[in-house]
Amino acid sequence: MPKLTMATSKYSLIVFALLSTVVFTSTCLAVEDRPHEFIEESARKYTPQNTEAYRLLRVVDGRENSNLTSQDNEVRVKIDTTNILRTTNSNFLSIALDSNIIKERWKTFDFKSERLYTLAKSLSPCYLRLGGTEEDFLTFNHSTYSDYGLARHKNFTNFTMTVEDWDNINQFSEKVGWKLIFGLNVLLRNHDNRWDYTNAMELIEYTIKRGYHVDWELGNEPNSFRKTTGRELDASILAEDFKTLRGILQSRVELKNCLLAGPDITSSGLDKYYGLGIHPDKYLDAFLRAAPDVTNATTWHQYYIDGKTAVLENFTDPNILDMLIREIEKIKDIVNRYKPGSSIWLGETGSAYGGGAPNLSDAYVAGFMWLDKLGVAAANGLDIVIRQQFYNGHYALLDKHLNPNPDYWLSVIYKRLVGSKVLSAKVMNFDLYANEVTDNNQCVRVYAHCTASTDYPVGSITMYALSLCKEHTTKIVLSDDLSKLAVDEYLLTPHGDEALTTKRVDLNGKILKMPSDSTLPDFIPRHLQPGDDILIPPLTFGFFVLVDAGVKIC
Repeated sequence: MPKLTMATSKYSLIVFALLSTVVFTSTCLAVEDRPHEFIEESARKYTPQNTEAYRLLRVVDGRENSNLTSQDNEVRVKIDTTNILRTTNSNFLSIALDSNIIKERWKTFDFKSERLYTLAKSLSPCYLRLGGTEEDFLTFNHSTYSDYGLARHKNFTNFTMTVEDWDNINQFSEKVGWKLIFGLNVLLRNHDNRWDYTNAMELIEYTIKRGYHVDWELGNEPNSFRKTTGRELDASILAEDFKTLRGILQSRVELKNCLLAGPDITSSGLDKYYGLGIHPDKYLDAFLRAAPDVTNATTWHQYYIDGKTAVLENFTDPNILDMLIREIEKIKDIVNRYKPGSSIWLGETGSAYGGGAPNLSDAYVAGFMWLDKLGVAAANGLDIVIRQQFYNGHYALLDKHLNPNPDYWLSVIYKRLVGSKVLSAKVMNFDLYANEVTDNNQCVRVYAHCTASTDYPVGSITMYALSLCKEHTTKIVLSDDLSKLAVDEYLLTPHGDEALTTKRVDLNGKILKMPSDSTLPDFIPRHLQPGDDILIPPLTFGFFVLVDAGVKIC
């Protein structure tokens, strides 16, 4: 019998403390032969997570973050490496700024800030959508326009975007590698209720003169204008306005390559909230029927919950997360009636509407909605997802002091690791005690893409997973030859005692923070050797790079 080492003696002592009914000599033999497996098996069967023996077990085993519990879960993941499910746009993860920031004179959004430049540059390539409710109260450069057409509402006031504003945002976007898409004011109307494009033309002419490349939208959530302005704009009339704008873009050689996206309807899953407007599904159908070929991309907006009434549990509720799948299917069904196979964008989206939920939409827990949304959108045919928003509001990626919120770090790591080629990933649940496989697991969600990073060999796979399990640590077992690969783990967990509501996040146990205004931290993975368990603790999420997978389609 091999000599008993100090390490295995420690394992034996712990097992003895946990299992008083086990004979000591047989325990030593079991531990000596397979110490990690024996300790974990014992912990699963007999040890409550909150005991001191459990804590000590995790320390001695060298896996303080594995969160072993008495109810551990195992899922088997089948990744199809023979077919590309679809390919997303290179700007798939994009961001927004609300037009209201111009009205508020940009707050602390300092275009000369080195810190802001560093944070923004790290999200490129992407679109920057400058739009939102306030876009339909914005005019450019104090020009002449029809006073009749100005929108009025007790909660909104008209305001001006200056030449300096326009120069700053264009130059900043070019510097950090963003593509600007700007929402024009559709509520500037003539007496015959046609769009008054005089002000838009002034902006477009100035844009051409300065050599800026801008893509365009026209109007924000037009089906809910009754709610925001007290007036309605019929979908067929909006379609004619879009045709007018398309004609303007086609009339100038400098503008022919500009994209036109719309109509930016509201979320079809929030009927109660938008009860004062026209149902978004009906509005989109009428718009596309009248103008099926006028836009390059069909856009709609989506939020899961109301920021004023949101609670912590909403963010990890699988039924709420699944709302997006149903909405995508409805939107695709309408679009495919009139322009089959055309591009669909999630043109504005976040966790909770109304500016987000305080201390939730800007906390670690918001990452469950954000990461799942990215996975669902990519797998279900969306080309672009525009996050509301980069700065300003509870759902922003940056706080008012330009400090990254947890979703910022999640977005940067996604950009670095997740490629545009989407693979099919099927999750099957394995009941350790019943010894059977089921495919109805909602507790763990897994998505897979070809790896984007040049730091990894061509043919590698990036798998990202989130655990909605409240108590179970989940072991992810990969199918086929993928189970024999080394894995680089990027596990994101809450930092500190605030748990899911913290605004600080750890990567593999180390807090993420900027070492200086000019640099982001290094994102250092934990290297798992072939055969090591892939474990995801309860209520956490992360990325796992299957190194040297050698997948030819990647």
